[in-house]
Amino acid sequence: MDHDTLLRLMLAADPPQAVCGFRTVFADGEIGETGTLRYLATDRWILDIDHGGRTVSTPRGSRHVAPDGTVRAGLPSTPSFTSPVALLLPRHRGIDGGHGHDWAPDPTVPVTEAADGTLHMTFRHTENTAYRAEATVHPTLHCILALRSPAWTAELLDLRSSLNPRELDEMNQAFDEV
Repeated sequence: MDHDTLLRLMLAADPPQAVCGFRTVFADGEIGETGTLRYLATDRWILDIDHGGRTVSTPRGSRHVAPDGTVRAGLPSTPSFTSPVALLLPRHRGIDGGHGHDWAPDPTVPVTEAADGTLHMTFRHTENTAYRAEATVHPTLHCILALRSPAWTAELLDLRSSLNPRELDEMNQAFDEV
């Protein structure tokens, strides 16, 4: 698969359902954010951050409950570049080299396929082109399972592409509260 084809598939990724853990690990071994992400198509998700509260986001608004119980409601949540939502939905990651994007595919490094079917693509930083990141991409969902840079690694863990009935009920109830 070539860079353009894989990038196009990644930017269009929108699984009907997904649930996974996530974590960020810094180069010195320190663990950053960890937690759970549950997603339903059309930009509806619940992000439970260990020690950081819960964010529920829908296209009509978002609601964050902090660990101390403080509730903040607002506009729909836009995932940050480092958010696990941006791994699941790479269109939020800023990876196509467009205006304001930090990353672009590195055409000097071919896309490869590992024995487990995952795809590997190298990105270069748009300002410091010596700075590289390696993405491990799911072979059918086209989300980023891991993104490794010299400074950090962000990962989706134990990704499932379907939710059980209890998870769906809980999500729908949370979406109704937004």
